This record gives sequence, structure tokens and C-alpha cells, in this order.
Amino acid sequence: MATDLYTARVTSTPGSAKSDDGALVVEVHEPSELQGTGEGTNPEQLMAAALGSCLLDSLRIATSSTPDDFAGTAVDARVTLTQDGVGYTARYELEVSVPASSDADAVLQQALSICPFTKTLDAGALTVRLAA
Repeated sequence: MATDLYTARVTSTPGSAKSDDGALVVEVHEPSELQGTGEGTNPEQLMAAALGSCLLDSLRIATSSTPDDFAGTAVDARVTLTQDGVGYTARYELEVSVPASSDADAVLQQALSICPFTKTLDAGALTVRLAA
């Protein structure tokens, strides 16, 4: 049986999003490329930040069980909005840098098994690779 550990609550209204604890208050609009105002941030950037941050924290956990150093670890997250015949969908790309790891691939695989966000995304829409 799963045990709830934490619930984030964010209320979105036209032009903004705010967390119930006030830690997150952002202006949200469509990007100018989609005929939006381009002001503030947009849902795609928020999703990229959430996805990249979640995997980064999972990488921290994964490296804690190794002699490797977490310093310099980074995730470059890209969310691409696409239009298909029915509406919109998204494609997610994560490029991971684990410079102080003796086995970066093993660390990445462990992190992917931990990260709740990457586990819930459709595998066909998610590309994860180690930085060259």
C-alpha cells in the first residue's frame, strides 16, 4: 500500500499560478511563438523545470549510494509542444551530465527507477541520454 508523503497544491488562474504556501508565485502566459504575450513563464517551461528538478534529485539519491561525487551533476530538460490531428501533445528530452561518476549509465538508470515524474511519462514521449 502506498503512503502519501507530500502533496503540492498550486492554483492556476488566467495569467498566474500560486502555491498554497506562497513559495511559488509566477506569471504564466503562452509564449509569443504561440501568439501569447510571452510575459512571465509558460506551462512548457514549468514542466521542464519540474521534470529536470525531479530527475536531478533522483540523481542525488542515486549517487549517495556510490563513492561518486554529486558535484557538477546537471539535467538539461526540454519540453516541446506539438500539434497532432486531435489537439496538442508534448515531447520530453532530458540530457544528463554526471561528470564525477565512474559509471554514469548505472547511476542514471537507478535515478530513472526512482524519479516519479519520469516513471509516469509515456516512454514514447520521453528521451533520456547522457551528455557527451
